Amino acid sequence: MSRRRERFASAVRTVVAGLIQTELSDPRLRGLLTVTRVEVSPDLRLAKVYFSVLGNEGEQKSTLDALRHGAGHLQSLLKEHLEFRVCPILDFRIDEHLKDSLATMALIDKVSLELAEKDAQARKSASESDEAPENLTEAGEE
Repeated sequence: MSRRRERFASAVRTVVAGLIQTELSDPRLRGLLTVTRVEVSPDLRLAKVYFSVLGNEGEQKSTLDALRHGAGHLQSLLKEHLEFRVCPILDFRIDEHLKDSLATMALIDKVSLELAEKDAQARKSASESDEAPENLTEAGEE
């Protein structure tokens, strides 16, 4: 991506995130909404706005519906805030990469916990086996 597109995408992300928080009052917008990234087309006419919402799949779907419903209003407000000639069409999408990352982190946590449990069991059996010969020699000496 060119430097110009990166700057433009960053500006759109910042402004859209602020406008969602301050200008949209749709009751379907619940939970913690975060604009994670924006991808713009080479001609700067289309902006794919990726977001994440903490909540279940139903809340994410209703948030997506609310954002798509308010996209026209957000575009008109965005045009007032940007100093570019072009105002992109906003295409809202749920950020699936974040879901994948969270799922991967959950798997890593699960494996880490299992390894810690196995390590604790190995240490316990090692300490028990160290104690066992001492007990046998003490019993034999008496």
